[in-house]
Formats: sequence, C-alpha cells, structure tokens
Amino acid sequence: MNILIITPRIPFPPFRGDKLKIYNLSKHLSQNNSVKILSFLRNKKQFTDLENFRKTGIQIETVKLSVLQSLFRIISALFSQIPFQVAWFSSDKMKRKIREELSKNNFDVVYFHLIRTAQYLDSAGGENLKVIDFTDAVSLYLSRFAEIEKNPFKKLFIRIEHSRIKSYEKIAEKFQAIFICSEIDKEYLKKCGINANIKIMNNGIDIDYFSSDSRDFEKDRIIFTGNMPYHANYDAAIYFAKEIFPFILKEKPGTKFFIVGQKPPHKIKALESENIFVTGFVPDIKKEYLRSAVNVAPMRFGAGTLNKVIESIALGVPVVATSIAVEGLPNELKKYVYVADNSKEFSQLVLEILKKPALRNQLWKEGQFVIREMLGWEKVVNKFENDLEDELVKLKSRKK
Repeated sequence: MNILIITPRIPFPPFRGDKLKIYNLSKHLSQNNSVKILSFLRNKKQFTDLENFRKTGIQIETVKLSVLQSLFRIISALFSQIPFQVAWFSSDKMKRKIREELSKNNFDVVYFHLIRTAQYLDSAGGENLKVIDFTDAVSLYLSRFAEIEKNPFKKLFIRIEHSRIKSYEKIAEKFQAIFICSEIDKEYLKKCGINANIKIMNNGIDIDYFSSDSRDFEKDRIIFTGNMPYHANYDAAIYFAKEIFPFILKEKPGTKFFIVGQKPPHKIKALESENIFVTGFVPDIKKEYLRSAVNVAPMRFGAGTLNKVIESIALGVPVVATSIAVEGLPNELKKYVYVADNSKEFSQLVLEILKKPALRNQLWKEGQFVIREMLGWEKVVNKFENDLEDELVKLKSRKK
C-alpha cells in the first residue's frame, strides 16, 4: 500500500504519546508499504527533530505553522463552534500541501492522526481510502476534566471546548473507518450517537526495549511517569503527593516518591522535598521503572490507554492505579494492576507492595508474555495493515 500520514507533530523524539505512536507505526508500516508523512514545523528548534527522524529513511515533509498564526486562528474560533484544539492546527498551507501530494502521488490510504487533522478531509479528495485515528474519545476526557477542575474560569473553558468537541466528533462519520485505542472509548462514541465504522487499534509497546530480567530495585521507591504538561498527568502527580503520599510516609517515613517526565510545570516542581523528587526529562525511562518498587497511576480523569501502565507491566514492576487509569486496558491485562479509587485504599495497596517485594515476582513472566503477545508494535501494526486492506477491498467493491 502507498500510505500518506497526516499528523500534527513531527514524530521525534519518540518519547511519549502521539509522537511515540506515529514513530513506531510509520517505522513498522514502511517495512511492507510505502509511507510518507506530512506534519507541522513550529520553529527552528524542530529542525533537529526533523533531521533525526529523516535518518529512519521514512519520507516526511512539513508545513510551517507558527505559534502566532495559531493564536490568530484561536481568536477567529471564538466566533464559531470550531474546537480550539482544531483551530490551533488550522492551516491553508497544509490544505494546499495535501492537495499537491495527492496530485503527484497515487496514495491508496490517507491516514489522519488525531481529531485535529480531521479538518483536512476535504483537501484529500479522490478515490483513496480515508481513515482517522482519534486514539481516544476527546469529549470523554474533557467531560471528566471539567468534573474535577476547581478554577471556575478553567472549568468554563473546558466545558465550552467539551461542547464543541462533542459536536465535532461526528466528523468521524465522513471517514471510511475510525480507529480508537480501547473498547471503553469505542462504546462511549457509539453512545454519543456517532454512526461510524469504529475499529480498535491498541497502543503498542517496544517489546525489545521494555523487557528485562533485572530483579534489583530500591525497596522504598515509588515512581510516577508521564508527559508532565499534560493536564491529567500533573493533576495525578499532585493528587498523589498531597492526598495519598502522606498516609504512606506516616507508616514508612523513608519512602521516596519520584515524579519522572519532561517539562514539569511550576506546580510540580513546587512539590519537591526530602521525600519527593522531580527529575524532569530522563533519557532512559526503563531504568527509572526498574529502580522502583512500585509504579503509581492515580489518574482522576482521562481517556484511552495509558502507556505508563503497559510499560510497567512489561517490566514486571507492580502498578497501583485508579479505575479510570485501567479501564482502557485490554481485559487480559487488567488483572495485573492493583486498583483503588480513594486515597486511603490507594495508599494501603502501595504499602502492601512495599512490604511484600515478592509480589513483584508474581507479575514478572506472565505479564511480560501477555504484553508481548498482544501489544508488541509488530502485532499492532499487522492488525492495522489487515484492517486497511479489508477496508480497501470494501471501497473497491462499492465502486464497481
């Protein structure tokens, strides 16, 4: 297949979230297909990321979209019903670039990554297969975000964006297929009345990197990982530090809590103490997991599937999480996570693991095997390829 990928961000460095997904997806797709990526270039600093990605051998072209241009689009969106996150990535240059690429190349598939790129569907005219990857249900994420936000101005903004996104998600019906990362998100979209061909594409994992036989770890070390500017992540880190960790310290005063992730906001840095450590970006997240006795995911809102939970299971590091943090996992993996939804119960589960390091060994091999069989990128991409080929067959049959 000849595949064009339209994505909001250059997929490098491939550390978290959407960049990680497109980096691995394009790398594995390119083994059996021709792949080209169109993305946005924000500033000169991203030239290095662009050149590093090009070393993979995958074709990528960019359209310049400055922050100033995006701010102008946001202001314009005030007088419309367009979601602000969609307006942020609105570009006439990208529309022209897509049309240009499709006029020069015979693409079988145009793959739109994230709801923010759905606005370019009309630019991808022609008889090719058009699919979109929502990854998760954004309106579900925003509705949960609004429930826990205390600031009245932020809450109002979130509710306005939620209303716009919920209406905008109907655009999924214009694509031949929509991909989502979990059954929970899929069922939510259906309940919202979205009548689309919704398919599951699990979040994948690099099984060669996230595997280890190491059994050495610091017995009283707790870790939380994530892209820290992401609202759900820094809310969870603050929630754990202020409402859960004090219970743990009362019983085990020497316990240390490490918050690991790039670009921690000031509110996260302010948590630092003799027991709480904020590392910022680390080059080897695997090392940080393996040094820890337990990984925590005390998410109070969100949607989709959390990589932090999958990665931890793959490495045999026990995870304590809220039910929201695990609901997007495949059912086969949920039994490997300890779940609690109030601060006292959460702290008790963490303490149980800290006091019984043998629990770690119970997870080690079995969890790794399930991850390898289900969520290795090769498995995920093979299923995605099969889904695309099936949809292409359907598309061709409809044209006859």
